Amino acid sequence: MALDAKRDQPVRLPNPSAQPFVVALKTTRFYAVILFWVVMACVLAHVATFVLTEWVCLYDAPTVEAPAAPEPAPPKAPTEPAKDAAPAATSWFDLLEKSAIAAPAKTQPGELFPTVPFEGGTKKSGEPSKSPKESPKTPLPTEQPKEPPPGTATPPESSTEGKVIGQPEARPKENLPLTPAAARARAQHYRTVTAEALHPARIVGVLASFLLAMTVFLYLQIALLGRLSGIRQLTNAMFLAIVFVVTILPWENIFEGFRAGSLFDFTQLLDAHASRMRGSLEGTWPTVLYFGRYLVMPIVSAAILAWSGIQFAAGYAESVLSNE
Repeated sequence: MALDAKRDQPVRLPNPSAQPFVVALKTTRFYAVILFWVVMACVLAHVATFVLTEWVCLYDAPTVEAPAAPEPAPPKAPTEPAKDAAPAATSWFDLLEKSAIAAPAKTQPGELFPTVPFEGGTKKSGEPSKSPKESPKTPLPTEQPKEPPPGTATPPESSTEGKVIGQPEARPKENLPLTPAAARARAQHYRTVTAEALHPARIVGVLASFLLAMTVFLYLQIALLGRLSGIRQLTNAMFLAIVFVVTILPWENIFEGFRAGSLFDFTQLLDAHASRMRGSLEGTWPTVLYFGRYLVMPIVSAAILAWSGIQFAAGYAESVLSNE
């Protein structure tokens, strides 16, 4: 009975008349795979950009707070006028006594320098003064090195004595936190690099998605013309590719005020993120629209594209691999 059941199963044999169609399908599949991965990379790049913006905060620059105004200084108390240090002379006798004290020393005839009185005697100006209490200096006794007592061992001389020892290795510098100016410069640099990468990815993604849908449609036509199997999977792949194209088109350029599309503009994402950080997106509905447009929609587009690729691979196995 088991042998009879095996004999009843249909045996699929290679179709010799389908070989030209198989060659055409292999060529079409080669370009479809390249376009598939190009479009997938563009969509995943936009998903990664949203993650870096919202949760990594790679593009957020610290704000500089305005310095506080200095407090006014308290008014100073009025100062009293300075009093005269010494009262004026009250009599002619005081004036004469002060002038006598301030009179310069006079030189005697025959002397080159005048004599000036000082404590301990008189001296002539221009001569060095000698203190009467000055005594000749006695040399200090030099200290003799002390010899160790007998019976004690002398320590050996160090091998490094008199030699220059190398300096220890310098410690590595610790990673200091970035200053606000450096953080703003880094955020601006990352913004510039991301904008320059996403703008071409957006254009290439839209064009490659159109080419991918046309390639899948061409593959389906060749399979129908050659009367090959796998038509159901290929039809599903084609319609999924069309739906994917709808999800990534920049509809704001067609319908005014309608912003939707998986390949969003990076500037619009930064503006929406800044508004959310400032608290402008208050409420449930604006938050849902924010995450739905910049996160959920690209993920849904990537899932649709992946399912289209799986269906296309199944149709390729039915139409080509079974006829080899």
